Amino acid sequence: MRIKIPAAACAVTLAIVLSGCSDNMKKTFGLEANPPDAFQVGTQAPLSLPPELGVLPPPNPGEPRPQQVNAAQQGADALDTANALTSAPTTQSPGEQALLDQAGPAPSGDIRAQVNQNALIASKPPGFVAKLTGSGPVPAPTVDAGAEQRRLQENEALGQPATTGATPQDSNVKPGFFQSIWNAF
Repeated sequence: MRIKIPAAACAVTLAIVLSGCSDNMKKTFGLEANPPDAFQVGTQAPLSLPPELGVLPPPNPGEPRPQQVNAAQQGADALDTANALTSAPTTQSPGEQALLDQAGPAPSGDIRAQVNQNALIASKPPGFVAKLTGSGPVPAPTVDAGAEQRRLQENEALGQPATTGATPQDSNVKPGFFQSIWNAF
């Protein structure tokens, strides 16, 4: 005698069996990502060849390389606050000095304050009276890009340095309502 199992019972049984699959089974079948542990990923130390091959120490099978750094220790060193704020080297290489010399003069000491002040002025919307009269804080002038490009091309054609001549600027000052009426007459 043959037993007939309804399709619904097979589907329910299959669903119960598959739901019992653990996360390891999902990883095995590639249904779930298996990224490497970020704290255990490290770079291999570079291979180096000593000046004389006769001074090489004998290899010790199963031991880490002498120049190999422990990934956990390397991560702990990276997170240590004492290592985070290392001071910059005080001496400059000849290449760095040549690059700085070609870059031009050093900016003034209060350049950050000037930039912050200009940004503050540019971000403040003018008040009602300032809009009518055209007064209020004057935004810093900007470079006229087209005229600056022509100036640089002329300097290049004449063989002059790019710093020759004044940089053309737009004033960015818009006349107020009363000034535009006054200028109409």
